[in-house]
Amino acid sequence: MTATRARYRYPLVTLEALYAHRLEQARLSLAAAQRRLDQHQGQIEQLRSALGRSLKDWTAASERATRFDPASHAAVRESLAVHHSKLRVALAHERELRAEVKRSQEQTAQAYRRTQIVARHKELSKREFELEVVRSDQREADAAWPSWRELL
Repeated sequence: MTATRARYRYPLVTLEALYAHRLEQARLSLAAAQRRLDQHQGQIEQLRSALGRSLKDWTAASERATRFDPASHAAVRESLAVHHSKLRVALAHERELRAEVKRSQEQTAQAYRRTQIVARHKELSKREFELEVVRSDQREADAAWPSWRELL
């Protein structure tokens, strides 16, 4: 095992544990980001439905009114403007949350690739060790037999 151990800077078992931990942390981070995004999308739907109700109320009130009331019209417009601004802020925050989810997905993919690389290196190291053991056994067996020069 000494022949293969010198090939890597750190023990593969340590790297395997480290990258497994990083993969788990990346998965937890991704799940948390996705949960925050889902909750925020629920809030956006509530804002959209509130805006829709306000628009319906406005059209129903203007249909019932016999004459134009500027004060009522201004109040309704302000209410709609507030709903629109809240929705714009919420959509901007949703874009940020989507970017966070994307970053978490990329980190998870990178952590997964690293664990796969370590697994391949570990398998390669195991095969090299087994080959070295077989070669060592073969050298010992060859050394036990007399050579053709000794027979002459």
